[in-house]
Amino acid sequence: MLEGKRPDRWPFVPSVYEHGAALIGGSPGEVSRDATLMAEAAIEARSRYQHDLVTVGIDIYNIEAEAFGCRVSSGEGSSIPGVTTHPLADDGESRIDALDIPQPGPSNRLGLIADASQQVMKALGEEVWVYACMCGPFSQAVELRGFEQFITDLYTSPETAHNLLEKTTALTGQQAERLSRQGCGVYLYESWATLPLIDPGIFGSCVVPYNRRVISAVRRGFETPPPAIVMGGDTSILMDFFLAAGTSLVVADFNTDFDFVRRNTDGKGILVRGCVDPKQIERAQWDDLARAVETLARKGRGMGNFLWGCGCVSYDTPAGHVLRFKEMCLRAGQGA
Repeated sequence: MLEGKRPDRWPFVPSVYEHGAALIGGSPGEVSRDATLMAEAAIEARSRYQHDLVTVGIDIYNIEAEAFGCRVSSGEGSSIPGVTTHPLADDGESRIDALDIPQPGPSNRLGLIADASQQVMKALGEEVWVYACMCGPFSQAVELRGFEQFITDLYTSPETAHNLLEKTTALTGQQAERLSRQGCGVYLYESWATLPLIDPGIFGSCVVPYNRRVISAVRRGFETPPPAIVMGGDTSILMDFFLAAGTSLVVADFNTDFDFVRRNTDGKGILVRGCVDPKQIERAQWDDLARAVETLARKGRGMGNFLWGCGCVSYDTPAGHVLRFKEMCLRAGQGA
């Protein structure tokens, strides 16, 4: 598909993270802190769903921020670990220069996810693309400084903001190289860069250049599945920026302007993952889901770079619901 060839069917690529923990009977917190369990979760999900791209990770937004010093909740029961403190929120400007780039060790999970990715690659790498997940530079900076403070920095002290972005980009580059050495692709998640949280101008000046630096280094240094920036919202508005960043995939919700996306991605080596609301899958809202799937099928008709997908499948979603969603997608995509 990246070479412009037509597939025999549209690939099925759901977003499976903490849901994988449920499949092996573990909590998100437990599985997120054990490389073998994290690998087992990804492998079990592939066994159940036979999806066309496997991702490794549980609390995918937290690993790098935690290594920099953010505290992360435990993730007990069905709750997902999340950042609870922003260590640079107060008097952060004076502390950014002294911020060290963390290296893998017992106090962080940088090496753990690399270990898990290696295990998944060993088990599945010959049959399917495997992607390791990490947080992008902009979103790491937000977690360290706090969203409101970091956005304020961009306007009142841009040097401070970009100094912090240099630090988070350095860690992102090192971690991307660490994961790429396992042979897997790299997904950069920029959840804090989603519109309308920020405007396109900030995206162009503070997200694109730093992500492009990481993506370019991975492409130069490794023969791996091509790296991608992953985020939700109306990504069609940002299409020129995605092209500039060099991403290999964009996410497009079912209400996105697919004609615009098609014109701007056709023949440019970018895959478009059409997404439905994962809550509809969890809640078995089959009529609503059918309408969303049919809308995507209609909008994607004739596209050779379209993938079926959804937002993060929840921990509580029954496996049978995901399989039914897959069947709906494959049926709707026949003859596309």
